[in-house]
Amino acid sequence: MLTYIMRLICVVSVFVMTPVVLVWAGLEKPIQLSDIPQAILKAAQEKFPDAIYKSSNTEFEEEGTFVYEIQGTLKDGRQFEYDVYPTGDIQEIEVEFPDYMVPGAVLKAIQRQMPGFRPTYIEASHSASMKVVGYEFVGLYSGETIDINVSADGNTIEISDK
Repeated sequence: MLTYIMRLICVVSVFVMTPVVLVWAGLEKPIQLSDIPQAILKAAQEKFPDAIYKSSNTEFEEEGTFVYEIQGTLKDGRQFEYDVYPTGDIQEIEVEFPDYMVPGAVLKAIQRQMPGFRPTYIEASHSASMKVVGYEFVGLYSGETIDINVSADGNTIEISDK
């Protein structure tokens, strides 16, 4: 009987706590750049020494992890976001890309799967080594603004927001 009661408590706890986790998922909180731990800010500045650092925030990701996000402008005028865990491990680095920087195979794959898609904003997602691991496109498709994620090779295309 005690085992049954303990299982019941666990099941009820999951249902009671799940909405709390979902409410926090994706929650961004603006913070001052001075509130970013010095080692993390220094690492970003070493990655992009000529950048202008404009803003920062914290975010709880859907899976419950905490991330610092630092936004700025590169020397050539492109926007970037440096996302890093409190441990200093880089989650991802997002850099604005003009369409001429996106491989032709990726653009062709999008047109094959989504004929007529017109990108209005593109960013490349990079690993810590600055290897492109994917692209995020915002654009118009069938009269709607949508957000799609595309793998670096163009083989996987997912609509993430409508």
